[in-house]
Amino acid sequence: MLYVIEFLLFLAYTVFVFFIKSYSIILLLAIFNIILMIILKENIKDAFILVLKLMPFIIFTSVINMIITGISYGILIGLRLILVCNMTYIFSKKMTPQRLEYVIETLLKPLKIIKIDSREIGIMLCIGIAFIPIIQREISQIKYSLNAKGFKINLINVIKRPNYILAPLITSVIKRVGEIENSLLSKGYVS
Repeated sequence: MLYVIEFLLFLAYTVFVFFIKSYSIILLLAIFNIILMIILKENIKDAFILVLKLMPFIIFTSVINMIITGISYGILIGLRLILVCNMTYIFSKKMTPQRLEYVIETLLKPLKIIKIDSREIGIMLCIGIAFIPIIQREISQIKYSLNAKGFKINLINVIKRPNYILAPLITSVIKRVGEIENSLLSKGYVS
């Protein structure tokens, strides 16, 4: 039940951040995030690196909002996104896919009334989340092997020759799906 409460608090925090219109409250939430990371013994440097990696998306979103609604609102959107990304980092370090499966399964139990199996939805979500790092790793390996073969990876080459990346990626993903299917069959999850 503790995991369900953590998940609901995370969702409430995320929604609350997007209703904030005051820079002082955003500053207080940033301090709260840092204190929470210190209490939970999370690596602040890794959180900062994650935000830096997401900065192109954050800047793009902020600029679009500056153009549409004004500079002040665009900056506010950027700060909100940074807070949410940071809290997501903290949450993801504490919530394993298995715990998330339990949370989703627990929250969706009322759907049993209309004969929807919340356990299957939880398992599908868990598999989907577990696939994200697998795909990232596969893309890194494909990039490394293409660089070793002398293929320059840039936007133009990827557009001209998408099969150089997509073919090995799709093959690898299909292989992984087969492995996961066999694993689920052997454990009795799928009939």
